[in-house]
Amino acid sequence: MELILLWGLDLIRLVQSHGNPALTAVMKLITNLGAAPVYLVILPLVLWCVDEEKGLRLSLAVLISLWINMALKHLLAQPRPFWEGWDPSVGIIPENLNGLPSGHAQISLVLWMIIASWTGKKWAFPIAIVISLLVGFSRLYLGVHFPTDLLGGWILGALTLTAYFLAGDRLKAALIRGGRRFQMILCSALAFVLILYRPRIEMLMPGALILGLGLGCGLNYSHVGFRAAGAGAGTRGPARFLKLGLRFAAGMASLIILFALLGRLAPEEHSPLYPLFFFARFALAGFCVCPAAPWLFLRLRLAEATAPEPRP
Repeated sequence: MELILLWGLDLIRLVQSHGNPALTAVMKLITNLGAAPVYLVILPLVLWCVDEEKGLRLSLAVLISLWINMALKHLLAQPRPFWEGWDPSVGIIPENLNGLPSGHAQISLVLWMIIASWTGKKWAFPIAIVISLLVGFSRLYLGVHFPTDLLGGWILGALTLTAYFLAGDRLKAALIRGGRRFQMILCSALAFVLILYRPRIEMLMPGALILGLGLGCGLNYSHVGFRAAGAGAGTRGPARFLKLGLRFAAGMASLIILFALLGRLAPEEHSPLYPLFFFARFALAGFCVCPAAPWLFLRLRLAEATAPEPRP
């Protein structure tokens, strides 16, 4: 394995030998297409402005894939190219977690391929693949991943997509038959299964978000009645997009305010209460995405309510 990593290090040096400040700036922008801030914006955007069911399914795929990535990083404990004992000079940006598999390569493939599948256009899939390849190359150029890290991330991403496309419709049909209460119980069970294995506190985040989103989306259907697919009903053209833009801005503002306020209440990181607070903070963030933000949209008349589903 060491020989393979040394070969990867030589490849990084070769790539960086052709670099320049302008290219470095571009690579830093491209790498963000697979970073947490981007998909944590895209997921609520889909849920609020496109289709809440697609948004929930996409969120589950990304968050489960993210948890698997973090678990394997901890289990495999592979180094970064710039860590001590390798070559600190190649690291252009900082990273703290272990290297293999690459989360940027994995999540970018999952995220953009699922979005491409919604378009119904064949050309969308090559674009999604190119985005993931560019994200992977940016990680190599920036010196934060060996080539083997990228390969591992793409393989895991492909496996996640295979499960999503082969089993997704069957799972959706089973969830519909089970009803909203069953769906909420299943999301809760999944969240708590994920947090049973938590070698690092960051691994609490996917489970917490799944818990908040799962319970919140169930309450949305039974009590709030928000449907993103009916966005902008009664409006056309620019007026519709203005309403969607205001909806997204209001949702993100409420999410940022909530997250900031909870951050001020956080105990010290060495406190035994910190993991519990960390989990609660992200669970509440998921609950804010749905149903709290949709409830706000209805009150601000940025969305039109439909009748909540009848209780069983």
